[in-house]
Amino acid sequence: MSRMPFLTLLIAIVIILVYGMTERVKFSERAVRVTLGRASEESVISKPGLYFRWPPPIEFIRTYDVRLHTTDTPESEIKTRDGKNLIVSCYLLWQIEDPYKFYVRVKDVGEAERQLRTRVGQIRSAAIGKRDMSFFVNLDEQTVSANYVALEEEMLTDAAASILNDYGIVVKKIGIRRISLPEQVTETVFKAMIANANKQATTYREVGKAKAEEIRARANSDRRQILAFADAKAEEIRSTGVQASTNILSQIPTEDRDFFEFLRQLEALEIALAEQSTIFLDSNSILSDVFINNLLGGDTTPRRAGREE
Repeated sequence: MSRMPFLTLLIAIVIILVYGMTERVKFSERAVRVTLGRASEESVISKPGLYFRWPPPIEFIRTYDVRLHTTDTPESEIKTRDGKNLIVSCYLLWQIEDPYKFYVRVKDVGEAERQLRTRVGQIRSAAIGKRDMSFFVNLDEQTVSANYVALEEEMLTDAAASILNDYGIVVKKIGIRRISLPEQVTETVFKAMIANANKQATTYREVGKAKAEEIRARANSDRRQILAFADAKAEEIRSTGVQASTNILSQIPTEDRDFFEFLRQLEALEIALAEQSTIFLDSNSILSDVFINNLLGGDTTPRRAGREE
């Protein structure tokens, strides 16, 4: 009975020693072995597993999660190039690339986030300070989105190299979480946007009027050309008809010409009355002369159209 407590005690001591003299590094972690407060590049543990160490304070192993970290920057008021104030908050995605440098410069994630907020805040203020308010506030949503992307890329370019060199941290992305206007500036900005929209609307109206005048002038020009062509064509047809009729009449003896014209008038009237219809004739029309004077009991003497009675 006396051996059981001793064995239990021995097992407990062994467990405590193992627990106190080993450190487990997970697959998502990298570690730095610190011996008597000192570490080196060779102290970095890059493979997961169970590692032996002397109990603290002689030696300890500092582990770091090398997966992506997200850090938000606080909202702060920043002045644009044209003197307007913006309230801007950002976020950044970062990852520990060099555990040794990270340990030497910041020791832990909390201090790293504090340092990153300060560094990114400076870069953010510099990037926004060289742009006008219209870069951030605009009626064209696509333009604003493209401007935000360009700003994020510029901030990432300005920050990435120096942060990696100083802290052993790779910055994957710097994004804009929110941009807003101070209350006292909002009304002024909205008035400026309305004025700008009205200016654009006036410009579009003037362009529209000029375009309409251009279309109207072109249509009138086309109309004149078409009418001129039609008049010329009608005159040509009329001239051809007169010439043809003259040629025909020249082949008919003079004493038979009145009778020939009368027959042609009757043929025209027959064609006009081929179907049941109501027709209206001008009193000056040749057909009117034939129909009224010759067929309805008027003067039965065939006469040439336009001849004085």
